[in-house]
Amino acid sequence: MLALILLFLGFVLFLLSFIFIILDIKNYENNRYKDLKVNELPKRSSQSLLFGLLALLIAVITSLTYV
Repeated sequence: MLALILLFLGFVLFLLSFIFIILDIKNYENNRYKDLKVNELPKRSSQSLLFGLLALLIAVITSLTYV
């Protein structure tokens, strides 16, 4: 049951990751900051990366339960 919950949570996080990527691409003109430092990501891109990494971590944890 826990594995099923983690799979659903991982799917939702991957979906949120793609949604934030699409929103970031759509709002490209609004995300052009003149004061942006070179090594910082815009807010939506960093959130997308965070959700993607969390989903990957949950997928690894879920796969360990099947071993």
